[in-house]
Amino acid sequence: MQFFLRCHRRFVLSVIWFCSLSSLSILSFAQSTSAPTPAPKPKHFDHVLVVVLENQDYDSAIQSDFFKSLAAKGVSFTNFGNLYHHSYPNYLAMIAGSDFDTHNRFNNDRQVNLNDDSEHRTIGDLVNWKNYAEDYPAKPSDSTPFLASGSGRYTRKHVPFLSFHAVQSKTFHNVVGVDTQDKNNAFVADIRAFIADPQKHPLPEYMFYSPNLDDDGHDPIFNPQKGLRKSSDWLYNFLTSWLNFDPTTWLPKDDALKRTLVVITYDESEGNKKPERIYTVFLGDMVKPQEVSTAVNHYSVLRTIEDNFSLEPLRRDSGDGVAQVITGIWK
Repeated sequence: MQFFLRCHRRFVLSVIWFCSLSSLSILSFAQSTSAPTPAPKPKHFDHVLVVVLENQDYDSAIQSDFFKSLAAKGVSFTNFGNLYHHSYPNYLAMIAGSDFDTHNRFNNDRQVNLNDDSEHRTIGDLVNWKNYAEDYPAKPSDSTPFLASGSGRYTRKHVPFLSFHAVQSKTFHNVVGVDTQDKNNAFVADIRAFIADPQKHPLPEYMFYSPNLDDDGHDPIFNPQKGLRKSSDWLYNFLTSWLNFDPTTWLPKDDALKRTLVVITYDESEGNKKPERIYTVFLGDMVKPQEVSTAVNHYSVLRTIEDNFSLEPLRRDSGDGVAQVITGIWK
């Protein structure tokens, strides 16, 4: 009898030990296979589209009835300063939080090829992105990017992502050519596909749009007023036809685009006349129309985009790393 009791006790203990071990294994397996913590939801917008025009003083642009109407319906920055002359350092700063000292070169509009390392990152290293470039010669099927300085009305210095070796070698297909003569060009096709089915055809979180030298108002370079008229005609069509914005409210007609912030800005002012202010406006269903007189610049826009997606700045002690987040403008 005692022998039987001892055996029974050992059996019960063995069962308890096995069940405990199994429970721990199941718990460990559940913990190891649980889904990763989802990324924080964007604070104010799900996508941002940055459109860059060329070479205008704030005072010149705001006198245009068209640009004045955009400013009245969006967030207009009356004390927005460019960073450098000429164009190229500003374009680098917009996406990378640094111009990598290109403004100190004698010919600072000549493109560079920046290393693929932790010191040469862009917003494209942090979120999904595309750089739409009008008249960009490369085809989607090409195995290499087009890296010449220009072709026709296209110029590479206005397509900043192509300055980075990481993009040139790995993600150059994110630079997408736009045929302005095609009503169903690559940009329009992406927007329409997203509107039709946002889940199936999502937009990148970050979009940078580079018009050609006519549409951005760069040319004729010695006649800024003519350039301003050309860029305003192009931008009106871009907003109303390509993005389907309502010209009375300058808000998107399609619900799918209501979480898309549109930033219209210039690279630099016309010259060195102080203060060097450039026209910049935020458009979208998430902003409260107003004038902002706080001093901000291209770094401030980048830092605000990073903050929206809960990202740390690309630079730590300079550029976007010391720029202020734009607040007080959101619904």
